[in-house]
Amino acid sequence: MIPESFIQELLNRVDIVEMINKVVPLKKTGKNYMACCPFHKEKTPSFSVNPQKQFFKCFGCGAAGSAIGFVMRYEGLTYPEAIRKLADSVGMVVPEEKGAAKREARARTLTDRMQQAADFYVEALKENTRAQDYLKTRGITGETAARFSLGYSPDAWQSLESVFGEHYKDPEMEETNGCGLVIVNENGRRYDRFRGRIMFPIRNRRGQVIGFGARTMTGDEHPKYLNSPETAIYHKGLEIYGLYEAADAVRTSGRAIVCEGYMDVIQLSQAGFREAVAALGTSITSDHVRKLLKTVDKIYFSFDGDSAGQHALRRAMEAALPAVGDAQEIRFVVLPPEHDPDSLIKALGASAYEDELKKSLTLSQFFVKSVMEGKDPATAEGRSQFLAEAKPLVLLMKNAPLLRGQLIGELAMYARMTPDELARAFGLAQAPLPARPAVPAFNRTPGFGFQKKPGFFRGSGYREAPRRITPVPGVADMREKLLQYFVSYPELAYEFGPRIAEEFVDAEDPVAQQIVEVWRAVQGDGDHPVDKPQVLLEMLAQSPNAPYYRELLAREMLIETPLAAARQEINVAMNRLELQRIERMLTDIAASPNPDLARYQALTARRMAIKAQIDEISQAFDRTAELATL
Repeated sequence: MIPESFIQELLNRVDIVEMINKVVPLKKTGKNYMACCPFHKEKTPSFSVNPQKQFFKCFGCGAAGSAIGFVMRYEGLTYPEAIRKLADSVGMVVPEEKGAAKREARARTLTDRMQQAADFYVEALKENTRAQDYLKTRGITGETAARFSLGYSPDAWQSLESVFGEHYKDPEMEETNGCGLVIVNENGRRYDRFRGRIMFPIRNRRGQVIGFGARTMTGDEHPKYLNSPETAIYHKGLEIYGLYEAADAVRTSGRAIVCEGYMDVIQLSQAGFREAVAALGTSITSDHVRKLLKTVDKIYFSFDGDSAGQHALRRAMEAALPAVGDAQEIRFVVLPPEHDPDSLIKALGASAYEDELKKSLTLSQFFVKSVMEGKDPATAEGRSQFLAEAKPLVLLMKNAPLLRGQLIGELAMYARMTPDELARAFGLAQAPLPARPAVPAFNRTPGFGFQKKPGFFRGSGYREAPRRITPVPGVADMREKLLQYFVSYPELAYEFGPRIAEEFVDAEDPVAQQIVEVWRAVQGDGDHPVDKPQVLLEMLAQSPNAPYYRELLAREMLIETPLAAARQEINVAMNRLELQRIERMLTDIAASPNPDLARYQALTARRMAIKAQIDEISQAFDRTAELATL
């Protein structure tokens, strides 16, 4: 684990505006900086960077986060990798956990060996006309072969010995302890794993070669594809072929096209669909989908049009269900039975394939089509059969409650049930309800009834007019606004800590629990409480509420409530919540057969004191407002 104090110090040193401006030209607009979003196509800038809160938000696609989040999304890095990259940029050294440095050094050794082999295979391809002719017959150009670093493994037992010399005998070359380039048989004889095959290097998100796929050039040799074994640097259930090469295209197009194999990726890329990627010798897994969704919010699954391809689409759907979120989109390309992506493009052109992408089915459409296939919804038996098949799949959708609710509604129509009835039949307490709407902050009352007076506008010489207290909002709105302020101003969560503990720790409603989660995160390691919103978001990055916290900070970026005003509004809200709690306790005491008069009097006195504080704050705002208009 990287210490929280280190992450705080790192984010304090990194200027998010300077960092993002190196890759996305920013233009100052008011207090923020704007640009066209690097994560989706747009003509009008909706990507905003707030230098004060060190936070970015795209109001088009919803991408948001701190400097760490930007690096993760833009460069496709993991959380630790993004931290290391940022740390390097400001001259900081990440404290390594025990054994981490040793593991990192070993991984570098293995990737170095794989890169040496990849370079050797590329040179061998240049010298082997048979391998070159094979690629030409498959329609692969020299430019494409170079882009994917395609190679050829000579048809000899120990070709790699000429590359590695004495290191050919090292354990790092073997499958058990190394990179898997060399096989050791039961007699101790060593020989190359890959011989006489077209070589496809597999890279991680940093471009390092971590494995190989190898294809035979003849139809009678088996297996047709031979892949690297699982090693310390290569896990086929996690890695995605072509993702490194497709990174820029995925980012600019806003989509990834997942196809079946290496050749599909290469041929689609050559046809202009450079956002194509593939799983590695295995079916698509939920881990694959999650990895892609960290980079892009729209995924197309495009497999062969035959029955095997359709079964693969079904497996891809099942893998996507636990991974997809409400703001993301999964689509399924159902090609004609006689075509795969490459054959369709060669027969009808790239535009025909783009048309197939446009005609693709959404996740919900493909789901309904899939579970209803072969069943008759006109009969009770048919309806029960497709519902029995749908139930375990629907329950997988834990990260997309809104989409799950919509899907239940779709299924309910075919089942001749109401959504609530079907939800209960699926073991859900009720049909998932819509989350609190992400209403743009500029359409909302800025605070707890503090309304801006007319005539005060932002710009040169701007002074914000104080806001007057108006009637008490609902408790839910009040708590949501508190949460927004505590996310935006972590120091206020620390300042109001005792009152947060008293008011919310035992409360059961979700917003109260979120307030407590934020407050506890603000405590940091005890000696260094969090005082920056970007640091707080990183402390909460693994929380299921993290996307909502980012949305709250984005709302506050639009309002830009001054710290002093936020403190006053929090004070008023906490007083009003306490006042409501006191009123409930007074009612309970009055209804008791043996009322505690002393406690009743103490609570009454406290109620009067709180009301006086609220009136005092209101009068203070009135006086300040009058001075501001002079």
